[in-house]
Amino acid sequence: MGRDRDPFERTIEALRQRLVHAGPLQGAPLPINLLAADLGVSQTPVREALAWLSGESLIGRTRSGYVGATYHAQDLAHGYELALLLVLAAYRRRPALAVPGDRRQADEVLAYVIDEGGNLAFSRAFSRVLRELAPLGPDEAAICGEGALDAARLTEALSQGGPAFVRAVRRHYLRRIERSADILAHGLLRHPRI
Repeated sequence: MGRDRDPFERTIEALRQRLVHAGPLQGAPLPINLLAADLGVSQTPVREALAWLSGESLIGRTRSGYVGATYHAQDLAHGYELALLLVLAAYRRRPALAVPGDRRQADEVLAYVIDEGGNLAFSRAFSRVLRELAPLGPDEAAICGEGALDAARLTEALSQGGPAFVRAVRRHYLRRIERSADILAHGLLRHPRI
């Protein structure tokens, strides 16, 4: 049996997936020894992965160790607002004309528009916002509707041109901004855990 040559990559990917599916952890402790045992790796790659994820603001770090990120409704609203601004700025910079058929979720359509804008900083910032909001994705869908329906609306608006697409993007994000408290409350009712 060969030695695991990259336990850090495997560990960080597993932890990213768990954080997405966990929901809002609201400061719950992330015990290194239990995570290491559960993932079948030593504590070193878990420590390294948690430090990396802390640097991305996906988890927090306290004196006593690592904890799940704490969400507030206002933080969610600000995240959605930033995403709105990034999409509109990218679209104004270089408008996308049509969305490939493989983009079936709203975030995929909007990421395509961002990428077509041709600004790497916008793309990186948008990806970071999506990662930070990912643990509340199921709650967003429950409160605001499924991403596939929004994707169809956004794609249709994009085919109609500038003003229609701008209105559709604003409507998409303003609904989420206005319902941020409901999205967070729904997530907390799921009893999140990693």
